[in-house]
Amino acid sequence: MKTTRIVKHAVAASAMAGAVVMALPGAAQADTLSGWIGTTFPPVNGVTYLHQSTIINAPSLIAQSKIYTVTGQAVAPGDIGVRARLFKSGALCEAVDYRYNIDPAPELTYGTTAQCGTGWYNSHGYVAAWDGVSTYKQFVTFPTDPLYYTAPAARSARAAAPETIEVESGTNEKGQTYGSGEAVEIESDLPELVAAIGTNGEIGYVARADLGAVAADPTAAVQEVATPRTVPLYDKDGSTVVGEFTFS
Repeated sequence: MKTTRIVKHAVAASAMAGAVVMALPGAAQADTLSGWIGTTFPPVNGVTYLHQSTIINAPSLIAQSKIYTVTGQAVAPGDIGVRARLFKSGALCEAVDYRYNIDPAPELTYGTTAQCGTGWYNSHGYVAAWDGVSTYKQFVTFPTDPLYYTAPAARSARAAAPETIEVESGTNEKGQTYGSGEAVEIESDLPELVAAIGTNGEIGYVARADLGAVAADPTAAVQEVATPRTVPLYDKDGSTVVGEFTFS
């Protein structure tokens, strides 16, 4: 069994100012950090897209993912999708199910809205582009560097999660792998149980099968109604339910 511990300090590049800053616990400084820009090369249905993750810590904590066309051309409704994810010290704090462009658009950005208390966070999401035939091509946005966030007085049970989190990884007695999904670049490489923070601040694991999937096609995508859904939060044994996790 391995344990991933919280990073105590981080030096990150500020995407807005281009300056190198030290994020210090308790600091009131507002920062925005972005990950590297990725590409969907080779083109998807004749279109080359770029994608990026961003995290913002003021006035509220937001993890965003964005996909956009290189040329600025608009694509058809339902052709692009975004799934934003916010991690705290390697554990999934909030995840947003795929959102799609409902009108012709050259880009799509979507972000999280929740937070899990004071601590170190980063943004690491997914984007999807319709291949024009039968499926969406999915791409993982490059993760941002960690950014420290000082939470206001806890307004929800989730925000009462501990500042220091230890994410265990390994294989349980059922043969299921468990651990963090923070640094995984391909969804199929995710552990079967992904570390997450429950709605009441519990630390547990969400089944990979419960993370959600892309729509069947653009027609289905634009008809989807975004509603929160709740899934069980498990102990690392994969059987004991310790709480719930809600997808936005």
